[in-house]
Amino acid sequence: MAIQLINVGNIANDGTGDDLREAFIKVNQNFEELDLRDDEQTTASNIGEVGEGVFAQRLNYDLQFKKLVPGANITLNSTDTGVTINSQAGITQLVFSSDSGSLNLTSAGLLNINGGEGISTAIINDTLTISNTSSEIVTDTTPELGGNLDALGNDITNVNNLSASNISGFFNGNMQGLVWGIDIRNLNDAVGNISDSFDFGQITLTVGNILEYLVATTEVDQGTIVSPEPIVIDNGSFV
Repeated sequence: MAIQLINVGNIANDGTGDDLREAFIKVNQNFEELDLRDDEQTTASNIGEVGEGVFAQRLNYDLQFKKLVPGANITLNSTDTGVTINSQAGITQLVFSSDSGSLNLTSAGLLNINGGEGISTAIINDTLTISNTSSEIVTDTTPELGGNLDALGNDITNVNNLSASNISGFFNGNMQGLVWGIDIRNLNDAVGNISDSFDFGQITLTVGNILEYLVATTEVDQGTIVSPEPIVIDNGSFV
């Protein structure tokens, strides 16, 4: 119940106030009311399963709470009904530059990464994957090799010009076409039939005696280059 006030009248002994018995009844009832109000049971608590509590302790009739202290790049704005915590940390903007253009991305911006021709993109969990889905190099106008090219026994066709980087460079294997303007297949035919493909013209004969004449005019079969006759003949010198 509420605390009862004792009516003391307007002036002393005017008969309008509570009599002595009535006054002490109110006194006793007020004491009982205050005794029922056990302020020792008054306390405070932090609710919730996670987070940092703000209630510290109760000291007599004083409920004491912790203060909110801003850390680095944190500001606190207090009003009559609440406290606002503002964070100034983190990246406020991020600049992306490319071969053609750039983008200034703010904290509320959005960047799309799309694949071009022969390129696909995918995001799985927190990983961005960029894949080359094309095996063609026809779009590269100046392709270069970082090592030796192994054709694995396959042909390389439709070649325009093929050159070695230095004089010691060589080609190994069957080749068709012109080498310095010469069809190497014709050269191979000439080498294969060397016994009848070279004509050195006529030899002018000059002799000094009959023996040289007989030696020079007598036909001798020396065999072929492949199967020569085992005969050593000194025909003199060519003039």
